[in-house]
Amino acid sequence: MTSHSSRLPVLVVGGGLGGLTMAILLERAGLNYLVFEKSSEVHALGSATNLGPNIQPLFEQLGLFEKLVAISKPSSKVDIFNERMEQIGAINYNEYLSKCGYESRTMSRPDLHRLLLDQVPDSKTLFGKKILRIEQDPEKVTVYCGDGSVYHGSLLIGSDGAYSKVRRSLYEQMEAQGIKVPKTDTQNLTAWHRSILGITDPLDPERYPVVKEPATRYISVIGDNKPNTWRCWTIPGNRICWRMDHHIASSSVAASFSSAPTSMNDPNSRAEWGTEESINSIPETWRSFPMPIGGTMGDLVDMTPPKVISRVVLEEKLYKTWFHGRVVLMGDACHKMLPNSGRGAVNAITDAIVLANALHDCQITHDQSLGNLKAAFKRYYKERYPQAVAELERSKRMARVVAGQTKFDIMVRKVFFALLPKSFKDNSYSAMLRYRPQVKYLPRIQDRGQHLPLSPQSSSSNYFCWRP
Repeated sequence: MTSHSSRLPVLVVGGGLGGLTMAILLERAGLNYLVFEKSSEVHALGSATNLGPNIQPLFEQLGLFEKLVAISKPSSKVDIFNERMEQIGAINYNEYLSKCGYESRTMSRPDLHRLLLDQVPDSKTLFGKKILRIEQDPEKVTVYCGDGSVYHGSLLIGSDGAYSKVRRSLYEQMEAQGIKVPKTDTQNLTAWHRSILGITDPLDPERYPVVKEPATRYISVIGDNKPNTWRCWTIPGNRICWRMDHHIASSSVAASFSSAPTSMNDPNSRAEWGTEESINSIPETWRSFPMPIGGTMGDLVDMTPPKVISRVVLEEKLYKTWFHGRVVLMGDACHKMLPNSGRGAVNAITDAIVLANALHDCQITHDQSLGNLKAAFKRYYKERYPQAVAELERSKRMARVVAGQTKFDIMVRKVFFALLPKSFKDNSYSAMLRYRPQVKYLPRIQDRGQHLPLSPQSSSSNYFCWRP
């Protein structure tokens, strides 16, 4: 067994969007760290994601804003149709531009992942590192990998997704120490959709003129008398991101499961991302779903490389226990949300900002005692947990509006588009956009927009650059 130890680094488990953002912030702070990714190579899966005004100041702080703009399109509106291609609603984001000061931007998840990964030195990211277990004592935390290697760190940040090995190992340790973990934290996630998704190759703009539009077209189609919703987003490079959902929570699903792939109905086959037999998992009835941009979903599938087609169970759950000892969780590992408006990505990145600030405020470089780590983790939890609760509720509401299938969802959608006062929508949207944390040890970006003041952020006069 090989042992790796030096001046104890921060260990980041998970090389997704949240973990890479955390790595970038540790890099900018001058802290020693390592990122562990179980995949043997860079192969980010997914479809479209969206970054709103909440998170864009960070990219300005990092000097990455222009690169973010280059891989994305501004998000102007959401158009919602029924299967008969009748428009039943629209959400226009342009009317909020003056209030928020930023355009929401839509891009492919792999493109965003690549942008973040490029900011992390190759020597700091270790691929093929499947975590078997973690252990900790008053002085250090230790990870044991599937290849026999062992690493020691001053603290460990678990950003390894909804089925987090770090979280599971942490909870087992707590139970072994007689520390009771809330029962809800040990229960399964709530599954809402089983989805197949992908990103096309560059399309012929004459066949799909929509790809020539400067702004992203986000189109959602709600199936008639079937538990399915399908949607697409245009992104740079004349490409289209797409996703087809089978609604598990729909009241009509039980009688309609025969229309979904058998493997997708098996609760034991859940995984965050998977590509095995993804194309063969698409029923012919799904391929025939019509699209307002012309053609069918099957046409988009046929123009998508098989290696970027994946299937995933879209779930949600908010955990109450986010840290213990020298281990702290972030992203989907502690709050799994439905991917409406890129909420998973946005909240994981926001976690990284707030956790980095908490470590900065407690001057972790100079004091890595358990007591000081606990103080930092408490600061992080105190700010992020209430926001995660609110974001989870927003995610549910948006899911009902743009994709809901139940009678209650249909009623909510009608109320939202026909009866809800515009002032109420404006106030709700503005309240969400006021939360824009920035990294305290990087130059502050001037606030944009007309709905100031923004939500307060704890102040700190210590704008030093951490150095181990």
